[in-house]
Amino acid sequence: MLTKEEFTRTHPNLRVGMMAYSIDGEKLGTVESIGEDSVMIERGWLFHHGFAIPYDDIEDIREDHLIVRQRREDFEVEEKREEEMGKESWETGESDLTGRASQMGERAGERAEEFGGDRGREEEEARIPLREEELEAEKRAKESEVRIRKEVRTETQHLEVPIEKEDVVVERRPVDRTETDVSGKAFQEEDIRIPLKEEEVEVSKRPVVKEEVSVRKESRTETEPVSGEVRKEELKVEPPKPVQKNQKK
Repeated sequence: MLTKEEFTRTHPNLRVGMMAYSIDGEKLGTVESIGEDSVMIERGWLFHHGFAIPYDDIEDIREDHLIVRQRREDFEVEEKREEEMGKESWETGESDLTGRASQMGERAGERAEEFGGDRGREEEEARIPLREEELEAEKRAKESEVRIRKEVRTETQHLEVPIEKEDVVVERRPVDRTETDVSGKAFQEEDIRIPLKEEEVEVSKRPVVKEEVSVRKESRTETEPVSGEVRKEELKVEPPKPVQKNQKK
């Protein structure tokens, strides 16, 4: 016989509260407790009392329910047989222990009527986890560099420099007198030299610091949009369908 430790090695998702189904797909109830050699299925509106399922009789464990290797009819026959045995033991008075078991069966039968009404349907519930994916953004440092250098370019610069320059000015004036004394230089060609001065501009260059540039690093924060597709589980409830029960011949 399988033990709890051996069974949970291959089925670690076994837990209290998950729904139990028979091999033919009928709902049996929910797991009330987990023992060392079996799991206890709580009684519901289908059965009058809870019953233990050995680990050897569990066919499979799904995400939110387990499947028992027996059919629902097998449990009904077993329950009926236990009720008859309990009733017979009570009438014959075999032992106090058997009598107390029968009384517990009767009380369970009375409580079963409550589960047949609205209260039972309210207390019986199935918990279905719904999962969805979330985006997680991770940041990593990326290095780059900026190259700063000085370049020399040539341009033409124009200056307006004032200079002084001497020119010859010839003025003519009429005289009132008549010159009678004519020297020997009269009517002779003569050259008169008058020196003229002017300023010239000499261009020279010298380096001058016009401005100073300061370069530093600054950190700034900006928002970068990211997107991605995520999956999300949703619950879809289908309308109830009638269950066809196997007819006994």
